[in-house]
Amino acid sequence: MVITYILFCIRIGTKPCKYFQLNSPRFDREQGIFSKLDIDEDIPPRWRLDQRYDDGKFVPTQWPVFIKPEWGQNAAGVRRADNIEQLQQIRAEVQGSRIQYLLQQSAPETREYEVFSLRHHEDKSKYAVLTVTEAVNDQEINPVNSIYNAATRYVEITGQFSPEQLEALWQTVNQLGQFNISRASLRANSVDDLVAGHFHVIEVNLFVPMPINMLDARYGTKEIFSMILDYMMSLARITRARDKSLVEKPVFTKIMLYNRESRLLNFVRDRI
Repeated sequence: MVITYILFCIRIGTKPCKYFQLNSPRFDREQGIFSKLDIDEDIPPRWRLDQRYDDGKFVPTQWPVFIKPEWGQNAAGVRRADNIEQLQQIRAEVQGSRIQYLLQQSAPETREYEVFSLRHHEDKSKYAVLTVTEAVNDQEINPVNSIYNAATRYVEITGQFSPEQLEALWQTVNQLGQFNISRASLRANSVDDLVAGHFHVIEVNLFVPMPINMLDARYGTKEIFSMILDYMMSLARITRARDKSLVEKPVFTKIMLYNRESRLLNFVRDRI
């Protein structure tokens, strides 16, 4: 995907490195991350789960809860606590980390959907790409679904939606924030509830939100390659059409340094 994106950028005359400016207004330059709490500010209260910095003292009234780094990708570092004993154990394990951890309540809904979107380069009120993929996990209740969870599989269901339903979903995604590229993780009880806006937001990924529908095991190499061509051309076009009046931020550099420091500190802590 990266090589294809770079080639398309060169072809249409834009710099691939400008990808990192696509969602830069939501980037916290001081912290060097896309803060989950900052992104929460864009989410309407009816869709927002209670999420706060974990001070080590707060006792949830409902279980399970999820402990997650303030910034991360693909659910890395996210853990579930089913009771106060498990929560205190996790707190003890991350104590002293430079990373700030958040405590998030669990969503009451039963199904999890990943909505990936790319804004259209010519008419930014429309989408160029919009896919809906269900994260299916038949083995766990309230799982931490991710590409690293062997019990999770991804099934694209975009074809189940009418054009009108996809447009309604696009309007919903825009209420989460005016992002050029994003992947929103949503919990709903059904597709109909998802379209009707009866859901909760688990997370909105803004840094490198992979079009996770390509992990659907039903797709062969030819189909995946076709998707890559379509998505990467759309991504190159929206990169060229980005708002160039915005002050650029050192997104890539800051996040790479943040990750490097995190890995180093974890390495040291594990050996003390």
